Amino acid sequence: MDIKTELNHHGIKSTRQREAILTILKDSDTPITINQIRESLDAVGEYMDLSTIYRVLDVFEQKNIITKTVPLEPSQSVYDYKRHIHKHHLICTQCGTITIIEGCPLGDYEGKVARDSGYIIDRHQLELYGLCPKCQKSA
Repeated sequence: MDIKTELNHHGIKSTRQREAILTILKDSDTPITINQIRESLDAVGEYMDLSTIYRVLDVFEQKNIITKTVPLEPSQSVYDYKRHIHKHHLICTQCGTITIIEGCPLGDYEGKVARDSGYIIDRHQLELYGLCPKCQKSA
């Protein structure tokens, strides 16, 4: 699905800014920070204020196109395009490297929590924090 069609599919008006940001998110294999998004925009000649980028990301998050993860503090939030592949993350507390965890150990537990609580659970998110192998060696 092309970018304009995807935006329209989610009920979002297609603008140059939204198309550029969504393209960057879709092209990234890993979650990226707002500064990385801005650098990528600058590299292709799309200069935007941070406030514009934040507004676009908020819309994408509300429409369930992306996920936002807050690793350690809000200024380090990362954004990831939802490829309808369920995934979790390992986050290095020293260098900020994010590694995708294959598989999900929470499926059965999610069902139990739903039964016990009466909630209808529509999603979950898991981040594990620690030192990556590279930072362990330099520590």
